[in-house]
Amino acid sequence: RVNKTAHAFRAAGIAKGDRVAFLTYNLPEQVTGFYALMKIGAVPVPINYRLAANEVKYIVDDSSARILVFEEALRAPVMAIKDGLAIEKLIYIGAKPEGAEIPFETFVAPGSDGEPDARVGWGDAAFIMYTSGTTGRPKGVVRSHLADIMGSMIMALECGYRHDDVILNNKPLFHIAQLHLQFLPFVQLGGTNVLTRGFDVHETLSLVGAERISVLHGVPTQMVMLIAADLSNYNLRSLRCGFYGGQTLADDVTRKCMALFPGYFANVYGSTEALVVTTCDYRKHPDKLGSVGKAAVNMDVRVIHADSKDPDELCKPGEIGQLLTRGPSLLTEYLGLPERTAAAFTQGWFCSGDAALLDDEGFIAVLGRMDHTIKSGGENIHPSEIENVLFKHPGVANAAAVGLPSRKWGQVACAAIVRRDPNLSAGMLDDFCLKSPNLASFKRPKHYFFVDEIPANPTGKVERGKLRELLIARLPAPLD
Repeated sequence: RVNKTAHAFRAAGIAKGDRVAFLTYNLPEQVTGFYALMKIGAVPVPINYRLAANEVKYIVDDSSARILVFEEALRAPVMAIKDGLAIEKLIYIGAKPEGAEIPFETFVAPGSDGEPDARVGWGDAAFIMYTSGTTGRPKGVVRSHLADIMGSMIMALECGYRHDDVILNNKPLFHIAQLHLQFLPFVQLGGTNVLTRGFDVHETLSLVGAERISVLHGVPTQMVMLIAADLSNYNLRSLRCGFYGGQTLADDVTRKCMALFPGYFANVYGSTEALVVTTCDYRKHPDKLGSVGKAAVNMDVRVIHADSKDPDELCKPGEIGQLLTRGPSLLTEYLGLPERTAAAFTQGWFCSGDAALLDDEGFIAVLGRMDHTIKSGGENIHPSEIENVLFKHPGVANAAAVGLPSRKWGQVACAAIVRRDPNLSAGMLDDFCLKSPNLASFKRPKHYFFVDEIPANPTGKVERGKLRELLIARLPAPLD
């Protein structure tokens, strides 16, 4: 199937180094397409299906994708932007297409199932994965074949994956965690991947028994939902290995998860740029709850002074600094951004941008971004994405977005608003954001606070730390 798809892309003119974008839920056709392109040296570009239409267009344009593959459920955003896309073909997965799209089955059918003649090197691009990072504009992270293979091996070794394991892929394959730390390693090991279109608590727990799932990953929000369910209604005996990442779990939740996964339960810290960086198996280290552990195999980690780029200026235990890492799974570059790429490295070390500290035993705690990216339910949201939309409302004089703590989501996006129109309401702003083509619905603020002014430093930059403290003080109760 992969060979047929590879020959079909070749017949469509896709050559080594060309990009093909995918806007789909988790599908067999999606992963078949990924491997087909990698086999001929072309580059898949998975796109977050939760993005608004114009956000999708930005990634298709920025990656110079020649083909866009999409599915029926995501027709609306594609149709909204298709006339403005500089692509050669639209390939469609689903029922009968309505326009000029080519059905995926029709596209693949003429392809040979013989091995394609291809020369692909370890350093060639394997994927371009987009991350909002800390700039507010998505950046294309170019990952090589060698980096992806090494990342797969590191993850398998750290978590103890086995060829007879079965993993449930119930989170989107446009995320580095699901694709590169779970799906790809299981193909490499000869394990079994089970795909679903999304996360549902009942479906997840039911599939554990039905498919004999042994390995399960979740963002903190999903882990909270899983252990809150009535687990006595499900057959969970096959579960062996569990892990999460993105934010820390409350200690009581972590202990319940440890009981659910008898072999291994860990916090895995990583990024789109570096894949897995550290792990902490709480079953082995029950006194280190909340820590992300120590460097993964073949990875180096340091915490240096926050205002330094010298990897030898190490923080002492308990001092907060920036986490650096180096190893074989690092990105090649940020696509088309040589200055950003250069700035992300110092003497061969990748600057994560995350604030961290070490304890006396060398275990690392990651405290959040050095900047102010909002991490909500496993998604990164930059304040500028929200603010750029709010500033367009005629009733807004000033606005600033921050993340406030939430037990369920880790953080939720909230906005402070200085009114221009005294009648402006939270409902009006939420409706405005909901209708904006430039802001995905999950990035909308969950709460609006009307203020007289927004704290700023002498140069006019928002003092987000101070703003966050002011808004937390105004909360009538903790956010859910």
